[in-house]
Amino acid sequence: MMISPDMFIEQIKNATYMELIKERKRLIRTISKYEKDEISEDHSGPEWLIRPSPDVRYQMYLEYLSELCSFMCQKYNEEYVHGERKLSEDAKAQK
Repeated sequence: MMISPDMFIEQIKNATYMELIKERKRLIRTISKYEKDEISEDHSGPEWLIRPSPDVRYQMYLEYLSELCSFMCQKYNEEYVHGERKLSEDAKAQK
């Protein structure tokens, strides 16, 4: 069962900005894979047998991505533009 975009954001609201970047990349990879498979009409993978169907998951992932980008913009402004943090320092600390 898929969760609402609001619940998706609720689940990640305490994530670090670097973790949000990783989640955004994961969503984009998943969305891109669906688009590639759909364009090539390749419905042979096991994901096509799972419910909700890939097209429903695709639509939800697009909504998640939209909400995530909005949330990231807000968090970036709070922590990096108006706050004391530096994205370059956080990225180095993550390595």
